[in-house]
Amino acid sequence: MMETGDNLTVREVMSIPISKIGERFASLRIADPAAEGAVLRSVQKYGQLTPVVICRIAPGQQELLDGFKRLRAARQLGYGELIARTLEVSLRSCKAAMLQLNRVGRAISGMEEALVVHSLCHEDGLSQGEIAVLLGRHKSWVCRRLSLIERLSDEAQESIRLGLLSASLGAELARLQRCNQDRLLAAIRKHRLTWRETRKVIVAFENSPRWEHEGILLNPRGAVLAPEGVMVDPQDQKGLSFNAKRIQQRLVLLEHMCLSVAGDVSCTVLGQFETDEERILRGHCARVLSSLVAAEKELRKAADASE
Repeated sequence: MMETGDNLTVREVMSIPISKIGERFASLRIADPAAEGAVLRSVQKYGQLTPVVICRIAPGQQELLDGFKRLRAARQLGYGELIARTLEVSLRSCKAAMLQLNRVGRAISGMEEALVVHSLCHEDGLSQGEIAVLLGRHKSWVCRRLSLIERLSDEAQESIRLGLLSASLGAELARLQRCNQDRLLAAIRKHRLTWRETRKVIVAFENSPRWEHEGILLNPRGAVLAPEGVMVDPQDQKGLSFNAKRIQQRLVLLEHMCLSVAGDVSCTVLGQFETDEERILRGHCARVLSSLVAAEKELRKAADASE
């Protein structure tokens, strides 16, 4: 037996059959397909480099606390057993131990900390003060972590646990009312929005009146008001509605891009490129011209209507 720096009693390393290792605490860790793949490749190439950590909560019942990716990789590769350290803690302390084991290497995210705190509160019935003492944290930290997970809708929480929604994006989503989160999640999936695009949509939601939310959900990419490198003078946006600002921003972007492309093309001799390159570029020029003709027609109609 030995003591760790966090006062956790750990037995020496031993081999344990994989079939005897339970995963009841797996729901408190967030799936990460990229990380899972990296660990799988590592175990396949080098074998198990570090032991997993388990706790014995009843005779013959051992639950995994640390090493979920290693366990799943071992199962995929047909391992029969794993090297493990057995942690001697009470059942109540198992969840706290998960945080302590990952605290040094920052291997656990804020959202995962929130999942553990939420579980201790709602499944184990601990008060925020009791959780703070158990985790060695201030009560305000516990309150913030609890708030982070409780602001998320059930669907958002499940998407995060399954790795379908990143923890960082979940933190952004928590800024919205729960009633809007599931609808935005559907829009994210339908339009395949990136993290950056989704964050801009959330900002648009926060800064627009409620009656404009439906339009944002129907056209979330149109809600991205600030294309990279293009700024609109705030004085020019004074008094404009959300939709008016969106159209104004796109007009400024179009003007910027037209001038930029015109400058590049005027200073470039397409004949300097290889035959295939020149053919591709000239083809793109033809397609852009067609699009510009359509845009010019609508812009002229809009400009003439104001006269």
